[in-house]
Amino acid sequence: MKPDKTPLVSVIIIHYKGEGFLSKCIAAVERSTFHHMEIIVVNNGLETPALSKREGFFYIKNENNLGFAEGCNVGIGMAKGEYVFILNNDVEISPDCIEILVEKAGGDSSLGILQPKMLDVHEKNRFHSSAAGGMIDILGYPFARGRILNTIEEDKGQYDDSIHVFWVSGAAFFAKRSVLIEAGLFDKDFFLYMEEIDLCWRVYLSGYKIIYVPEAVIYHVGCPNIGRENIMRMYYVHRNSMIMLLKNLSMPYLLILFPVRLILESGILLLYLTSFRLKRSIAILKAFIYIFCKSKTIWTKRREIQEKRKVSDEKVFESMHKKPVLLQYALFGKKYYSRINPPVSKYYQP
Repeated sequence: MKPDKTPLVSVIIIHYKGEGFLSKCIAAVERSTFHHMEIIVVNNGLETPALSKREGFFYIKNENNLGFAEGCNVGIGMAKGEYVFILNNDVEISPDCIEILVEKAGGDSSLGILQPKMLDVHEKNRFHSSAAGGMIDILGYPFARGRILNTIEEDKGQYDDSIHVFWVSGAAFFAKRSVLIEAGLFDKDFFLYMEEIDLCWRVYLSGYKIIYVPEAVIYHVGCPNIGRENIMRMYYVHRNSMIMLLKNLSMPYLLILFPVRLILESGILLLYLTSFRLKRSIAILKAFIYIFCKSKTIWTKRREIQEKRKVSDEKVFESMHKKPVLLQYALFGKKYYSRINPPVSKYYQP
């Protein structure tokens, strides 16, 4: 009998409160048409779900909330699969999702990370989070095909093309385990938000591709435990987005682009202060203070990344948008991806 060459997929579910979400997530995974997988639940919450007593999957209970980034790293450290599929506990995957992703990943050795189509679990015809492909502009502001800031599109098949993307949401993050290890895994100091974009950037610098696979579909609730106006959420988003630039840009481009980013962040801060949006103002101020106080640590990480990089910024910029998305959105009313000029390298060719 020939040995089974079907690759093992390690499904890593990051859990923080909400046993009902976790139960639905696991049930959806177990309905998968792909069966050669292990399920690893990483519990970052205070509760101990009854599901932890079930057989058939591995359960890790962290003593403290390590944050999403380090929780992922713990799961990857335990995983045995050739591929890892990291899921939020508030995600439900379609039955053929994993099978499609495995087939696509196996056809191209240069692929590092793949993104399924991400839709809203409550309105299944509307996009969610990284939607139909995570994008970013050269100042480090992320957006997605189908979702730019507060403008969310309906899925009408307008983005059913497989393309190169810049980032993949951590809510449904399918990757080759060896590629993530080579890139250095998630930065645990990010704790929450932007950690997946930072890792995707480093995967690009390692010479791998990241693509969107529209045939694979997942459904996401989003922010079930922390509201979008929560001050800590806003703090991590602003802080980590700026740290990404400091770590991953080469020095010539850092000297050009980071001052522009600081000017924009300062302008946003001024806007919030003058409109008495104190929570958002405090979040940005806290972000500035953290970056200043942790500059030595950030610089050490930057040096390690730059020493290992295999790809120039010019190549990375092919998958970035050259015009700042905030200005296009706020000043020119370009609220839909179809109205924004795409990067040079768009369509995926295996």
